[in-house]
Amino acid sequence: MHKYYIPEINLRDIRNNTNLLSNLENKYNKSIHKNSIIISTNGYYKYEKDKLIKYKIIEKNSNIKQNFYKNYNLIGLDLVEKKINETFYIPYENNHIILEKIKFNIGSSKHFLVIEKIKNRIIDLYFLSTKNIDEDCQFFIKDVSSFIEMLICK
Repeated sequence: MHKYYIPEINLRDIRNNTNLLSNLENKYNKSIHKNSIIISTNGYYKYEKDKLIKYKIIEKNSNIKQNFYKNYNLIGLDLVEKKINETFYIPYENNHIILEKIKFNIGSSKHFLVIEKIKNRIIDLYFLSTKNIDEDCQFFIKDVSSFIEMLICK
């Protein structure tokens, strides 16, 4: 999946919109995933089937599509969460978090709006899709523009 950001959407405005999540829930399909993650300076760790697994996030490339929708730009990041190996220790400098990912999509679409929260506070907002930024997929454009309209309404 490719990760996309709209830099003109201010996270502070999203946090201050108290009705946003309920408005999104009323209009789109919703799924919630919670992960217990240990973050350190050299990657992050998750328990999977009683094993502690180390991961690293690797950025392959990034692209920008200007004027993607109205005056909004689209930044595409091609990130890979690479499973490194099973480990038996955690670095001393670490932080344990519960990361809640709330995913919204339209119907059976494979384009998602993702809102990440830690301790009930929104920390990130992005889009996920199987489509590349340079593909002219009308369904992707329509889905993302629908999400943008919901995010920017005051």
